[in-house]
Amino acid sequence: MANQEKANKAAEKLAQTTRDSYKTVLEHVVGMQERNVRFAQGMVDNSIKELRQQAETNQAMTQELVERTEKQRDAYKTLVQESVDSYMDIAFAPFSYYKKGLEAVK
Repeated sequence: MANQEKANKAAEKLAQTTRDSYKTVLEHVVGMQERNVRFAQGMVDNSIKELRQQAETNQAMTQELVERTEKQRDAYKTLVQESVDSYMDIAFAPFSYYKKGLEAVK
């Protein structure tokens, strides 16, 4: 019976060390999987954050371009108005000169 007990204890020890080995491997695999999930989540979060920042930057740039376009439109409007006024002054200059001459004669 002593041999049977020794065999049982050896089998029990083998089972325990095998169980401990599997437990160690399983804990390692679970730890790796948790780190991989955190890594993937971090990449997704960082990508979303970067896309939001790019969208905000694009929106700010678009707003600035709209404001500059409005300023350019106002400048062109003023330039055209001044050009038309100058042209009209030149076009009607002879009539104004003639009118002043008539007023001087009266």
